Amino acid sequence: MMINTFIALLLFMAPPQAKTTKAPFPEPKIINHLLSWGYTAVDHPRKVEAIIIHSSYNALTADSFSVAGVIREYKEYGVSPHYLISRDGTIYRLVRNRNIAYQAGKSRLPNGVTDVNAVSIGIELINTPHDSPTEAQYKSLSSLVAWLESKYPVKYVLGHKDIAPGRKTDPWNFDWRKFDRMLKEQKRTK
Repeated sequence: MMINTFIALLLFMAPPQAKTTKAPFPEPKIINHLLSWGYTAVDHPRKVEAIIIHSSYNALTADSFSVAGVIREYKEYGVSPHYLISRDGTIYRLVRNRNIAYQAGKSRLPNGVTDVNAVSIGIELINTPHDSPTEAQYKSLSSLVAWLESKYPVKYVLGHKDIAPGRKTDPWNFDWRKFDRMLKEQKRTK
């Protein structure tokens, strides 16, 4: 009995053990502009294993880079990514992460999963097929992806063309090496 009391006293007095879990990456500045279309609401946690990077632009008016114009187009088609990054690097949340955004269409992940919308988060860069993403967009994208990877067990960060070859060509003029460098730098300087 005395030994048990002694062990209990030692355990009580022992310093707390350090946690080995990694600290979450800080959430970047995000403007909520939540839409009422282009997704299915989900009331349970969902498995997020991929981040899909897209490009789109406003084809309805002369201003190809209009955020409002791009969102109007999404409404016409009943689609939406989770996030939209404007040319100046502003990140807009259009659909909450817990919901299934209609952003991938008919597609397939490298592991064979075909219901890509259900297991991915879509990020759209406002960009035309003739332009490249801006420095501000790369910076915002890398911080957003770093944050998402700290929250979910992401296996893949892919372009739309990678999951829908022959059907999609975006993200247009995207420099994957630059993005990878910036993502590693974001994680290193957290």
